[in-house]
Amino acid sequence: MNIAQFLDMTASRYPYKTAVICSGRKITYRDLKYRIDHLAAALQHKGIKKGTAVAILSFNSIEFVEIIFALMKIGAIGVPLNHRLTKHDIRTLLKHCEAKALFCEAALQELIPSDRESLLHIFMIGADQPSAAVPYDELFSGMLYSPACPPVAENDPSCIIYTAGTTGKPRGVLLTHGNQIWNTLNYSAALSMSFRDIELAATPLFHSSTLGRVFTYVFNGATFILCRKFNPQECLDIIQQEKVTAITQAPTMYQMMLTVCSNGTWDTRSVKRVVSGASPMTVKTKKRLKELFSEAGFFDLYGLTEAGPGVSVLTPEDFYTRIESVGRPMLSVEVKIADEDNHELSSGHVGEILCRGPNVMQEYYQDLDATGSAVQNGWLHTGDAGWVDDDGFIYIVGRKKDIIISGGTNIYPGEVEEVLTHHPAVEDAAVIGVDDELWGEKVVAVVVLQKYMVCTEQQIVGFCREHLAGFKCPHSVIFSEQLPRNAAQKVMKEELKRLVPVEQLD
Repeated sequence: MNIAQFLDMTASRYPYKTAVICSGRKITYRDLKYRIDHLAAALQHKGIKKGTAVAILSFNSIEFVEIIFALMKIGAIGVPLNHRLTKHDIRTLLKHCEAKALFCEAALQELIPSDRESLLHIFMIGADQPSAAVPYDELFSGMLYSPACPPVAENDPSCIIYTAGTTGKPRGVLLTHGNQIWNTLNYSAALSMSFRDIELAATPLFHSSTLGRVFTYVFNGATFILCRKFNPQECLDIIQQEKVTAITQAPTMYQMMLTVCSNGTWDTRSVKRVVSGASPMTVKTKKRLKELFSEAGFFDLYGLTEAGPGVSVLTPEDFYTRIESVGRPMLSVEVKIADEDNHELSSGHVGEILCRGPNVMQEYYQDLDATGSAVQNGWLHTGDAGWVDDDGFIYIVGRKKDIIISGGTNIYPGEVEEVLTHHPAVEDAAVIGVDDELWGEKVVAVVVLQKYMVCTEQQIVGFCREHLAGFKCPHSVIFSEQLPRNAAQKVMKEELKRLVPVEQLD
Protein backbone atom coordinates (compact mmCIF):
# COMPACT_ATOMS: atom_id res chain seq x y z
CA MET A 1 0.00 0.00 0.00
CA ASN A 2 1.03 3.62 -0.52
CA ILE A 3 -0.27 7.02 0.56
CA ALA A 4 -1.99 7.76 -2.77
CA GLN A 5 -4.24 4.75 -2.31
CA PHE A 6 -5.85 6.51 0.66
CA LEU A 7 -7.40 8.96 -1.79
CA ASP A 8 -8.49 6.24 -4.21
CA MET A 9 -10.35 4.40 -1.45
CA THR A 10 -11.96 7.49 0.04
CA ALA A 11 -13.03 8.88 -3.34
CA SER A 12 -14.87 5.62 -4.03
CA ARG A 13 -16.60 5.70 -0.63
CA TYR A 14 -17.46 9.42 -0.43
CA PRO A 15 -17.22 10.82 -3.99
CA TYR A 16 -19.43 13.86 -3.43
CA LYS A 17 -18.24 14.73 0.05
CA THR A 18 -16.26 17.95 0.42
CA ALA A 19 -12.60 17.07 0.85
CA VAL A 20 -10.81 20.42 1.16
CA ILE A 21 -11.85 24.01 1.77
CA CYS A 22 -9.39 26.86 1.39
CA SER A 23 -9.88 30.59 0.83
CA GLY A 24 -13.53 30.14 -0.08
CA ARG A 25 -12.87 27.32 -2.57
CA LYS A 26 -14.16 23.78 -2.10
CA ILE A 27 -13.43 20.50 -3.83
CA THR A 28 -15.05 17.07 -3.47
CA TYR A 29 -13.13 13.84 -3.11
CA ARG A 30 -14.19 12.76 -6.61
CA ASP A 31 -12.93 15.96 -8.21
CA LEU A 32 -9.78 15.94 -6.09
CA LYS A 33 -8.94 12.43 -7.28
CA TYR A 34 -9.63 13.39 -10.91
CA ARG A 35 -7.26 16.34 -10.75
CA ILE A 36 -4.57 14.39 -8.93
CA ASP A 37 -4.72 11.56 -11.48
CA HIS A 38 -4.42 14.12 -14.26
CA LEU A 39 -1.53 15.90 -12.55
CA ALA A 40 0.29 12.61 -11.94
CA ALA A 41 0.05 11.79 -15.66
CA ALA A 42 1.25 15.28 -16.61
CA LEU A 43 4.27 15.03 -14.31
CA GLN A 44 5.27 11.70 -15.82
CA HIS A 45 4.87 13.28 -19.24
CA LYS A 46 7.34 15.98 -18.07
CA GLY A 47 9.87 13.34 -17.05
CA ILE A 48 9.21 13.27 -13.31
CA LYS A 49 9.82 9.65 -12.33
CA LYS A 50 9.71 7.42 -9.30
CA GLY A 51 12.41 8.49 -6.85
CA THR A 52 12.67 12.04 -8.24
CA ALA A 53 12.78 14.75 -5.57
CA VAL A 54 10.26 17.52 -6.21
CA ALA A 55 10.14 20.59 -3.95
CA ILE A 56 7.01 22.57 -3.00
CA LEU A 57 7.24 26.23 -2.02
CA SER A 58 3.73 27.42 -1.27
CA PHE A 59 1.31 28.67 1.33
CA ASN A 60 -1.44 26.24 2.34
CA SER A 61 -3.71 25.64 -0.64
CA ILE A 62 -5.76 23.04 -2.48
CA GLU A 63 -2.96 22.98 -5.06
CA PHE A 64 -0.49 21.93 -2.35
CA VAL A 65 -2.70 18.92 -1.54
CA GLU A 66 -3.01 18.03 -5.23
CA ILE A 67 0.75 18.20 -5.73
CA ILE A 68 1.74 16.10 -2.75
CA PHE A 69 -0.75 13.34 -3.62
CA ALA A 70 0.25 13.34 -7.30
CA LEU A 71 3.88 12.91 -6.25
CA MET A 72 2.92 10.06 -3.91
CA LYS A 73 1.00 8.40 -6.74
CA ILE A 74 4.00 8.22 -9.10
CA GLY A 75 6.51 7.45 -6.36
CA ALA A 76 8.30 10.80 -6.52
CA ILE A 77 9.65 12.30 -3.30
CA GLY A 78 7.82 15.37 -2.04
CA VAL A 79 9.96 18.05 -0.39
CA PRO A 80 7.81 20.73 1.31
CA LEU A 81 9.90 23.85 1.93
CA ASN A 82 9.45 26.46 4.64
CA HIS A 83 8.40 29.65 2.83
CA ARG A 84 9.73 31.70 5.76
CA LEU A 85 13.31 30.83 4.86
CA THR A 86 15.68 33.08 2.94
CA LYS A 87 16.57 32.64 -0.71
CA HIS A 88 19.99 31.35 0.40
CA ASP A 89 18.33 28.77 2.66
CA ILE A 90 16.03 27.63 -0.15
CA ARG A 91 18.97 27.25 -2.50
CA THR A 92 20.83 25.15 0.08
CA LEU A 93 17.89 22.81 0.62
CA LEU A 94 17.17 22.44 -3.10
CA LYS A 95 20.77 21.47 -3.65
CA HIS A 96 20.84 19.10 -0.69
CA CYS A 97 17.73 17.14 -1.70
CA GLU A 98 18.80 17.19 -5.39
CA ALA A 99 15.39 18.43 -6.48
CA LYS A 100 14.67 18.13 -10.20
CA ALA A 101 11.51 20.22 -10.12
CA LEU A 102 9.96 22.95 -8.01
CA PHE A 103 6.33 23.95 -7.55
CA CYS A 104 6.27 27.57 -6.43
CA GLU A 105 3.44 29.90 -5.61
CA ALA A 106 3.72 33.12 -7.62
CA ALA A 107 3.71 35.23 -4.44
CA LEU A 108 6.89 33.45 -3.34
CA GLN A 109 8.81 33.47 -6.61
CA GLU A 110 11.40 35.90 -5.23
CA LEU A 111 12.68 33.01 -3.12
CA ILE A 112 13.64 31.00 -6.20
CA PRO A 113 17.47 31.08 -6.48
CA SER A 114 18.86 32.47 -9.72
CA ASP A 115 21.32 29.60 -10.05
CA ARG A 116 18.92 26.71 -10.19
CA GLU A 117 21.44 23.90 -9.90
CA SER A 118 19.76 20.65 -10.98
CA LEU A 119 16.24 22.05 -11.38
CA LEU A 120 14.79 20.96 -14.71
CA HIS A 121 11.28 22.35 -14.21
CA ILE A 122 9.65 25.20 -12.32
CA PHE A 123 5.87 25.03 -12.12
CA MET A 124 4.29 28.30 -11.04
CA ILE A 125 1.01 28.40 -9.11
CA GLY A 126 -1.04 31.55 -9.67
CA ALA A 127 -0.72 34.72 -11.73
CA ASP A 128 2.39 36.76 -12.67
CA GLN A 129 4.22 33.90 -14.27
CA PRO A 130 7.94 34.35 -15.05
CA SER A 131 8.79 33.30 -18.61
CA ALA A 132 10.97 30.39 -17.48
CA ALA A 133 8.19 28.72 -15.50
CA VAL A 134 5.37 26.41 -16.58
CA PRO A 135 1.96 27.65 -15.37
CA TYR A 136 0.35 25.13 -13.00
CA ASP A 137 -2.97 25.23 -14.84
CA GLU A 138 -1.19 24.26 -18.07
CA LEU A 139 -0.52 20.84 -16.54
CA PHE A 140 -4.28 20.18 -16.67
CA SER A 141 -4.85 21.22 -20.28
CA GLY A 142 -5.64 18.67 -22.97
CA MET A 143 -5.71 14.89 -22.77
CA LEU A 144 -2.51 13.24 -21.62
CA TYR A 145 -1.62 9.67 -22.43
CA SER A 146 1.05 8.56 -20.01
CA PRO A 147 2.41 5.22 -18.84
CA ALA A 148 0.64 3.67 -15.89
CA CYS A 149 1.97 4.77 -12.53
CA PRO A 150 4.83 2.61 -11.28
CA PRO A 151 4.27 0.31 -8.31
CA VAL A 152 4.91 2.22 -5.09
CA ALA A 153 5.51 0.15 -1.95
CA GLU A 154 5.55 0.91 1.76
CA ASN A 155 9.35 0.94 1.91
CA ASP A 156 9.63 3.51 -0.90
CA PRO A 157 10.51 7.12 0.10
CA SER A 158 7.55 9.49 0.28
CA CYS A 159 8.86 12.79 1.65
CA ILE A 160 11.92 14.65 2.78
CA ILE A 161 10.89 17.03 5.54
CA TYR A 162 13.49 19.41 6.86
CA THR A 163 13.72 19.86 10.60
CA ALA A 164 13.19 23.36 11.93
CA GLY A 165 16.83 23.81 12.89
CA THR A 166 16.33 25.44 16.29
CA THR A 167 19.97 24.84 17.24
CA GLY A 168 21.81 24.13 14.02
CA LYS A 169 21.46 23.42 10.32
CA PRO A 170 18.22 21.72 9.23
CA ARG A 171 18.38 18.01 8.45
CA GLY A 172 16.31 16.26 5.82
CA VAL A 173 14.14 13.59 7.44
CA LEU A 174 13.41 10.87 4.88
CA LEU A 175 10.04 9.25 5.56
CA THR A 176 8.73 6.25 3.66
CA HIS A 177 5.16 5.52 2.64
CA GLY A 178 5.13 2.94 5.43
CA ASN A 179 6.20 5.55 7.98
CA GLN A 180 3.36 7.81 6.89
CA ILE A 181 0.83 4.97 6.80
CA TRP A 182 1.63 3.96 10.38
CA ASN A 183 1.53 7.59 11.50
CA THR A 184 -1.92 7.82 9.91
CA LEU A 185 -3.10 4.74 11.79
CA ASN A 186 -1.62 6.07 15.02
CA TYR A 187 -3.35 9.45 14.67
CA SER A 188 -6.65 7.89 13.59
CA ALA A 189 -6.75 5.63 16.64
CA ALA A 190 -5.42 8.22 19.10
CA LEU A 191 -7.92 10.92 18.08
CA SER A 192 -10.87 8.68 17.14
CA MET A 193 -11.07 10.36 13.73
CA SER A 194 -13.91 9.66 11.30
CA PHE A 195 -15.56 10.79 8.06
CA ARG A 196 -17.83 13.04 10.15
CA ASP A 197 -14.93 15.32 11.12
CA ILE A 198 -14.66 18.87 9.84
CA GLU A 199 -11.19 19.87 10.95
CA LEU A 200 -9.56 23.27 10.80
CA ALA A 201 -5.87 23.06 9.83
CA ALA A 202 -4.27 26.45 10.37
CA THR A 203 -0.67 25.26 10.68
CA PRO A 204 1.61 25.21 7.60
CA LEU A 205 1.73 22.16 5.35
CA PHE A 206 5.53 22.18 5.24
CA HIS A 207 5.42 21.07 8.88
CA SER A 208 5.46 17.28 9.38
CA SER A 209 2.47 17.29 11.73
CA THR A 210 0.16 19.15 9.33
CA LEU A 211 1.26 17.11 6.33
CA GLY A 212 0.79 13.89 8.26
CA ARG A 213 -2.67 14.98 9.35
CA VAL A 214 -3.68 15.68 5.74
CA PHE A 215 -2.97 12.03 4.93
CA THR A 216 -5.02 11.12 8.01
CA TYR A 217 -7.95 13.35 6.96
CA VAL A 218 -8.01 11.74 3.52
CA PHE A 219 -7.72 8.22 4.96
CA ASN A 220 -10.75 8.85 7.17
CA GLY A 221 -12.77 10.78 4.59
CA ALA A 222 -12.88 13.89 6.75
CA THR A 223 -13.41 17.43 5.48
CA PHE A 224 -10.47 19.68 6.25
CA ILE A 225 -10.16 23.45 6.05
CA LEU A 226 -6.77 24.95 5.26
CA CYS A 227 -5.78 28.46 6.30
CA ARG A 228 -3.23 30.13 4.05
CA LYS A 229 -1.84 31.97 7.04
CA PHE A 230 -2.80 31.83 10.69
CA ASN A 231 -5.03 34.60 11.95
CA PRO A 232 -6.80 33.98 15.27
CA GLN A 233 -9.91 35.99 14.41
CA GLU A 234 -10.20 34.37 10.99
CA CYS A 235 -9.94 30.93 12.61
CA LEU A 236 -12.75 31.74 15.02
CA ASP A 237 -14.86 33.04 12.13
CA ILE A 238 -14.28 29.82 10.17
CA ILE A 239 -15.17 27.68 13.18
CA GLN A 240 -18.48 29.50 13.53
CA GLN A 241 -19.31 29.59 9.81
CA GLU A 242 -18.31 26.03 8.86
CA LYS A 243 -19.35 24.36 12.13
CA VAL A 244 -15.87 23.00 12.60
CA THR A 245 -15.77 19.88 14.81
CA ALA A 246 -12.01 19.58 15.38
CA ILE A 247 -8.90 21.73 15.47
CA THR A 248 -5.17 21.03 15.88
CA GLN A 249 -2.73 23.86 16.62
CA ALA A 250 0.41 24.84 18.52
CA PRO A 251 -0.01 26.22 22.06
CA THR A 252 0.90 29.79 21.10
CA MET A 253 -1.91 29.79 18.53
CA TYR A 254 -4.44 28.89 21.22
CA GLN A 255 -3.01 31.67 23.40
CA MET A 256 -3.57 34.13 20.56
CA MET A 257 -7.13 32.89 20.09
CA LEU A 258 -7.79 33.32 23.81
CA THR A 259 -6.62 36.93 23.57
CA VAL A 260 -8.87 37.63 20.58
CA CYS A 261 -11.82 35.82 22.10
CA SER A 262 -11.75 38.17 25.08
CA ASN A 263 -12.67 41.00 22.68
CA GLY A 264 -15.61 39.29 21.01
CA THR A 265 -18.00 36.37 21.05
CA TRP A 266 -17.90 33.39 18.72
CA ASP A 267 -20.02 30.27 18.77
CA THR A 268 -17.50 27.41 19.04
CA ARG A 269 -19.87 24.78 20.44
CA SER A 270 -19.52 22.66 17.30
CA VAL A 271 -15.90 21.86 18.23
CA LYS A 272 -15.69 18.46 19.91
CA ARG A 273 -11.96 17.75 19.62
CA VAL A 274 -9.16 20.20 20.42
CA VAL A 275 -5.58 19.01 19.88
CA SER A 276 -2.37 20.73 20.89
CA GLY A 277 1.08 19.77 19.66
CA ALA A 278 4.47 20.94 18.29
CA SER A 279 5.63 22.31 21.65
CA PRO A 280 4.67 21.88 25.31
CA MET A 281 1.47 23.61 26.42
CA THR A 282 1.64 25.28 29.82
CA VAL A 283 -0.72 24.18 32.55
CA LYS A 284 -2.06 27.75 32.62
CA THR A 285 -3.10 27.58 28.95
CA LYS A 286 -4.53 24.07 29.35
CA LYS A 287 -6.80 25.28 32.12
CA ARG A 288 -8.07 28.15 29.97
CA LEU A 289 -9.00 26.05 26.93
CA LYS A 290 -12.53 25.58 28.25
CA GLU A 291 -12.99 29.34 27.81
CA LEU A 292 -12.57 28.82 24.07
CA PHE A 293 -14.20 25.43 23.54
CA SER A 294 -16.83 24.63 26.13
CA GLU A 295 -18.06 21.41 24.46
CA ALA A 296 -14.71 19.90 23.46
CA GLY A 297 -12.50 17.08 24.63
CA PHE A 298 -8.83 18.03 24.80
CA PHE A 299 -5.76 16.16 23.54
CA ASP A 300 -2.06 16.88 23.83
CA LEU A 301 0.33 15.31 21.32
CA TYR A 302 4.06 14.73 21.63
CA GLY A 303 6.09 14.01 18.55
CA LEU A 304 9.01 14.95 16.35
CA THR A 305 9.60 14.99 12.61
CA GLU A 306 11.87 11.93 12.82
CA ALA A 307 8.99 9.90 14.28
CA GLY A 308 6.58 10.70 11.49
CA PRO A 309 5.79 12.69 13.86
CA GLY A 310 3.43 11.08 16.41
CA VAL A 311 4.89 9.53 19.58
CA SER A 312 2.36 9.92 22.41
CA VAL A 313 -1.08 11.33 23.14
CA LEU A 314 -2.83 12.62 26.25
CA THR A 315 -6.56 11.98 25.83
CA PRO A 316 -9.54 13.82 27.35
CA GLU A 317 -9.91 11.16 30.04
CA ASP A 318 -6.54 12.16 31.49
CA PHE A 319 -6.10 15.71 30.21
CA TYR A 320 -6.79 17.44 33.51
CA THR A 321 -5.99 14.64 35.97
CA ARG A 322 -2.48 14.31 34.49
CA ILE A 323 -2.26 17.83 33.19
CA GLU A 324 1.57 17.97 33.10
CA SER A 325 1.87 14.79 31.01
CA VAL A 326 1.98 14.28 27.23
CA GLY A 327 0.19 10.98 27.59
CA ARG A 328 1.05 7.44 26.66
CA PRO A 329 2.64 6.01 23.50
CA MET A 330 0.53 5.79 20.35
CA LEU A 331 -0.64 2.56 18.76
CA SER A 332 2.60 1.42 17.06
CA VAL A 333 5.11 3.22 19.30
CA GLU A 334 7.29 1.94 22.12
CA VAL A 335 8.89 4.43 24.51
CA LYS A 336 11.58 4.06 27.15
CA ILE A 337 13.72 6.40 29.25
CA ALA A 338 17.47 5.82 29.06
CA ASP A 339 20.62 7.13 30.73
CA GLU A 340 23.80 8.30 29.00
CA ASP A 341 24.85 4.66 28.46
CA ASN A 342 21.48 3.75 26.90
CA HIS A 343 20.45 1.72 29.94
CA GLU A 344 16.72 1.82 30.57
CA LEU A 345 15.69 3.74 33.68
CA SER A 346 12.84 2.80 35.97
CA SER A 347 9.74 4.93 36.40
CA GLY A 348 10.24 8.30 38.03
CA HIS A 349 13.83 8.75 36.85
CA VAL A 350 14.73 11.48 34.34
CA GLY A 351 16.65 10.51 31.22
CA GLU A 352 16.44 10.77 27.45
CA ILE A 353 13.18 9.76 25.77
CA LEU A 354 13.75 6.99 23.22
CA CYS A 355 11.10 5.58 20.89
CA ARG A 356 10.80 2.97 18.18
CA GLY A 357 8.17 1.75 15.77
CA PRO A 358 7.31 1.50 12.06
CA ASN A 359 6.60 5.24 12.01
CA VAL A 360 10.25 6.17 12.72
CA MET A 361 12.16 7.72 9.80
CA GLN A 362 14.28 5.77 7.38
CA GLU A 363 17.24 8.17 7.69
CA TYR A 364 18.54 11.70 7.60
CA TYR A 365 18.96 12.22 3.88
CA GLN A 366 22.64 12.10 2.86
CA ASP A 367 23.83 12.14 6.47
CA LEU A 368 24.84 8.68 7.62
CA ASP A 369 26.69 9.92 10.70
CA ALA A 370 23.69 11.86 12.00
CA THR A 371 21.40 8.91 11.23
CA GLY A 372 23.65 6.52 13.13
CA SER A 373 23.72 8.87 16.08
CA ALA A 374 19.94 9.40 16.12
CA VAL A 375 18.82 5.79 15.55
CA GLN A 376 20.67 3.16 17.56
CA ASN A 377 19.57 -0.49 17.65
CA GLY A 378 16.23 0.58 16.25
CA TRP A 379 15.62 3.22 18.96
CA LEU A 380 15.23 6.86 17.98
CA HIS A 381 17.02 9.17 20.40
CA THR A 382 14.68 12.14 20.60
CA GLY A 383 17.02 14.53 22.43
CA ASP A 384 14.19 15.26 24.86
CA ALA A 385 14.62 14.73 28.58
CA GLY A 386 11.73 13.23 30.48
CA TRP A 387 10.40 10.50 32.72
CA VAL A 388 7.60 7.95 32.82
CA ASP A 389 5.31 7.24 35.77
CA ASP A 390 4.14 3.81 36.95
CA ASP A 391 1.14 3.94 34.61
CA GLY A 392 3.22 4.66 31.51
CA PHE A 393 2.43 8.36 31.20
CA ILE A 394 5.27 10.44 29.77
CA TYR A 395 6.44 13.75 31.23
CA ILE A 396 8.84 16.05 29.38
CA VAL A 397 11.22 18.28 31.33
CA GLY A 398 13.00 19.88 28.36
CA ARG A 399 15.51 19.29 25.62
CA LYS A 400 18.44 17.19 26.77
CA LYS A 401 20.89 19.74 25.40
CA ASP A 402 19.02 22.58 27.14
CA ILE A 403 19.48 21.17 30.63
CA ILE A 404 21.26 23.75 32.79
CA ILE A 405 23.98 22.43 35.08
CA SER A 406 24.58 24.89 37.91
CA GLY A 407 26.93 23.95 40.72
CA GLY A 408 26.86 20.35 39.49
CA THR A 409 23.06 20.15 39.77
CA ASN A 410 20.71 19.63 36.83
CA ILE A 411 18.04 22.28 36.32
CA TYR A 412 15.29 21.54 33.82
CA PRO A 413 14.13 24.69 31.97
CA GLY A 414 10.58 23.37 31.56
CA GLU A 415 10.06 23.29 35.33
CA VAL A 416 11.14 26.92 35.71
CA GLU A 417 9.15 28.04 32.65
CA GLU A 418 6.01 26.44 34.02
CA VAL A 419 6.32 28.45 37.24
CA LEU A 420 7.03 31.67 35.35
CA THR A 421 3.87 31.34 33.24
CA HIS A 422 1.79 31.12 36.40
CA HIS A 423 2.76 34.67 37.35
CA PRO A 424 -0.36 36.81 36.69
CA ALA A 425 1.63 39.37 34.68
CA VAL A 426 3.47 36.87 32.45
CA GLU A 427 2.16 36.00 28.98
CA ASP A 428 5.07 33.83 27.83
CA ALA A 429 8.47 32.79 29.15
CA ALA A 430 11.56 30.77 28.33
CA VAL A 431 14.65 29.85 30.33
CA ILE A 432 18.24 29.41 29.16
CA GLY A 433 21.57 28.69 30.76
CA VAL A 434 24.37 31.25 30.52
CA ASP A 435 28.02 30.53 31.38
CA ASP A 436 29.00 31.52 34.89
CA GLU A 437 32.53 31.47 36.27
CA LEU A 438 31.47 30.35 39.74
CA TRP A 439 28.53 28.01 39.14
CA GLY A 440 29.33 26.78 35.61
CA GLU A 441 25.95 28.00 34.37
CA LYS A 442 23.30 30.35 35.70
CA VAL A 443 19.59 30.53 34.97
CA VAL A 444 18.39 33.46 32.86
CA ALA A 445 14.67 33.98 32.16
CA VAL A 446 13.27 35.77 29.11
CA VAL A 447 9.76 36.99 29.86
CA VAL A 448 6.94 38.45 27.77
CA LEU A 449 4.49 40.43 29.87
CA GLN A 450 0.78 40.52 29.24
CA LYS A 451 -0.50 43.65 27.54
CA TYR A 452 -0.72 46.68 29.82
CA MET A 453 0.90 44.75 32.70
CA VAL A 454 3.94 46.06 34.55
CA CYS A 455 6.35 43.92 36.54
CA THR A 456 9.94 44.17 37.76
CA GLU A 457 12.77 41.68 37.72
CA GLN A 458 12.69 41.52 41.51
CA GLN A 459 8.99 40.63 41.49
CA ILE A 460 9.52 37.84 38.95
CA VAL A 461 12.45 36.34 40.87
CA GLY A 462 10.57 36.70 44.15
CA PHE A 463 7.60 34.81 42.70
CA CYS A 464 9.91 32.01 41.57
CA ARG A 465 11.44 31.76 45.04
CA GLU A 466 7.97 31.09 46.44
CA HIS A 467 7.54 28.06 44.17
CA LEU A 468 11.04 26.78 43.39
CA ALA A 469 14.20 25.80 45.21
CA GLY A 470 16.63 28.71 45.34
CA PHE A 471 19.17 27.16 42.96
CA LYS A 472 16.48 26.81 40.26
CA CYS A 473 15.42 30.47 40.34
CA PRO A 474 16.55 32.91 37.62
CA HIS A 475 19.67 34.93 38.36
CA SER A 476 18.33 37.59 36.03
CA VAL A 477 15.24 38.38 33.97
CA ILE A 478 15.16 39.86 30.48
CA PHE A 479 11.90 41.42 29.28
CA SER A 480 11.05 41.02 25.59
CA GLU A 481 8.09 41.85 23.36
CA GLN A 482 8.01 38.28 22.06
CA LEU A 483 9.95 35.02 22.07
CA PRO A 484 11.72 34.01 18.87
CA ARG A 485 9.94 30.96 17.48
CA ASN A 486 10.35 28.86 14.37
CA ALA A 487 7.57 27.76 12.01
CA ALA A 488 6.64 24.95 14.39
CA GLN A 489 6.19 27.55 17.15
CA LYS A 490 9.12 26.12 19.12
CA VAL A 491 11.26 28.62 20.99
CA MET A 492 14.66 29.12 19.34
CA LYS A 493 16.90 29.12 22.39
CA GLU A 494 20.04 30.02 20.50
CA GLU A 495 18.28 33.22 19.46
CA LEU A 496 17.35 33.90 23.08
CA LYS A 497 21.00 33.98 24.07
CA ARG A 498 21.47 36.98 21.80
CA LEU A 499 19.11 38.91 24.05
CA VAL A 500 21.39 38.51 27.07
CA PRO A 501 23.32 41.74 27.76
CA VAL A 502 27.07 41.47 27.23
CA GLU A 503 27.77 42.26 30.87
CA GLN A 504 25.93 39.09 31.88
CA LEU A 505 28.10 36.89 29.66
CA ASP A 506 31.44 35.57 30.82
